[in-house]
Amino acid sequence: MNILESVKEYFGLKSDAFKLGLVENFSLVINQFLSTLLLILILLTSLIFLAAGANKWLGMLLDNAVAAFLITGGFFLVVFLILFLLRKKLFVNSFIRLFSKMFFEEKDPNAREE
Repeated sequence: MNILESVKEYFGLKSDAFKLGLVENFSLVINQFLSTLLLILILLTSLIFLAAGANKWLGMLLDNAVAAFLITGGFFLVVFLILFLLRKKLFVNSFIRLFSKMFFEEKDPNAREE
């Protein structure tokens, strides 16, 4: 085997390793996205039932259904505003850490996962 063939084989192996790394990182991103989406859907479903129950209970307690809806809506508005103000700390920074860990973490090809 001459030096030209060795160089071609080396770059071919490096290319394959790069492609495998991309596939692994892409699958991690898709997995994170789908699991987050599933958790959000479950949370939204439970919030809908909790809001309906709170409306019914407050409506009976206050004897005023409109006031119950306004109180429940106001509560969710306050929660939204808190999440909006903390969005960078809660969401953006966690995604930055996830992507930087995936793309810039050194992986030892000889290390075995246990």
